[in-house]
Amino acid sequence: MRRIGLIMTCVLTVWAAGAAAQVSTTEPVERGKAATVADTYCAGMITTEQIPNDIYVISGPEADPQTVYSRGQYVYINKGSADGVKIGDEFMVLRPQSDFLHVKVFDDEHSLANRMGTQWADTGRVRVVVVHPKVAIAQISYSCTWIQRGDTVRPAVEYPIPPFKPLKDLDRFAPPSGKSTGRVVRAKNYQAANERGEVVYVNLTDAKPGDYIRFFRQPATLNNSIYQIGGMSDHVFGFGSAPAHWGPDDLPREVLGEGVVLRTTPSSASVLIYNSLLEIYLGDLVEIE
Repeated sequence: MRRIGLIMTCVLTVWAAGAAAQVSTTEPVERGKAATVADTYCAGMITTEQIPNDIYVISGPEADPQTVYSRGQYVYINKGSADGVKIGDEFMVLRPQSDFLHVKVFDDEHSLANRMGTQWADTGRVRVVVVHPKVAIAQISYSCTWIQRGDTVRPAVEYPIPPFKPLKDLDRFAPPSGKSTGRVVRAKNYQAANERGEVVYVNLTDAKPGDYIRFFRQPATLNNSIYQIGGMSDHVFGFGSAPAHWGPDDLPREVLGEGVVLRTTPSSASVLIYNSLLEIYLGDLVEIE
């Protein structure tokens, strides 16, 4: 009996500590770090612009056993001196992506994503070391992931690393900024839940690289997402109810975290999550700070 009593005491102590942590409003927020070269080179993007595939990866040395290539290795691209390619030219390598699972996380996800355009992954960067009339040999100078046959090759674009400002403790009760709002529509690698250090794509069209973004969530009105159950703002069956009805629009929003814009396209912005109090899901709301 003593052993059972001791176990119950420990369980209740841990439960009480967990409950106290949940209601605390002063917990420290993990501070972000400045965006890195990897963050900016490998962020990916969604765009309605048509990216041509007139330059592409053919293969590379030892093409019989080797199917993918990474930093330091060589690849062949289908343009050479006859096309104006020179030794020292630098290119970035991209690959269009599609969501083969087609799981809808929130109601408007697919329609918003279609309006934003095609999702592109950055696979790496290459530098030309040998030029033939119709083919160039390029060494992979930077890898985001593996490079493979058919990957799109475009002249390199230098994306600026956003300036870093010292981050104050995240204000989880920040009022609306009054600036443009949008939603998290997609994420890098098609993740549904995202946290600090990951990249999401939002449908803000007036954001600029370096802008700070606040992520937030309103109480659900209906069952319009798989991570939020509607109608629980003021009552939960078996766990009490408020004397009067309080709709989601009557209650404060929940601030989830903040991030910084890495790059923009005509239809979206690629945002690096700097701080997150909770996981940030597809469908969560954003605003420019």
